Amino acid sequence: MPPAPRTIPPRAAPQLEALMPDLLRLATYLLRDRPAAEDMVQDIVLRLWTRMLDPKAPPIDDLRSYAFTSLRNRLRDRRSPNAAPPDALADAADPRAETEAPARLACAETLAALAGLPEDQATLIRLRAIDGLSYEEIATRLDLAPGTVTSRLSRARASLRDRLDLPAGAPVTFLMD
Repeated sequence: MPPAPRTIPPRAAPQLEALMPDLLRLATYLLRDRPAAEDMVQDIVLRLWTRMLDPKAPPIDDLRSYAFTSLRNRLRDRRSPNAAPPDALADAADPRAETEAPARLACAETLAALAGLPEDQATLIRLRAIDGLSYEEIATRLDLAPGTVTSRLSRARASLRDRLDLPAGAPVTFLMD
C-alpha cells in the first residue's frame, strides 16, 4: 500500500507565497532576464510544493533557506559547462555583460557564503539585505535592542567578508549594507 500523501503545514503556503518576491528579485538580478527569472521561480515553487507533498521526502525545516538554495542550485545547473546559456549570443553582443559578470558572480558567491554563516548571523543579513528591513524593524521583529542589531550585523558582515576573503569596500558589499 503506498504511503498516504503528506499534508502541507498550514503556514507553508503563505510562507512560500511571501518568499516569491525575494526569489524573483534575486533571480532577475542574476539572470538579467525577467521572463526567465519568473519561469525559474515558478519551477522552484512548484518543485518545493511537490516535495512538501511527498510522504517519502523529509520535511523542510527552513523553507526560506531551502528555497534560496534551490535557486542557487538551478542557476549553477543552468551555467554548467555542458549547457550553453540560451542568451550567450545576447551577452556576447552586450557590452555591459563584461562588466556585469563579475558583479553577478560576486552575488552568487556571497549567497553561498551567507548559507555557511551561523543561522543567527545569516538571518540578520537576510532581513537587512534581502528583505530590506531597517535596523529598527529588525530589532522589533527579533525582539532585540537596536544597538544589539547594529553590533550583531557588524559582526555578521565581518564574518561574511572573512568567508569571502574580501576587504571592506569590495564590490559585493552592497549586499551587506
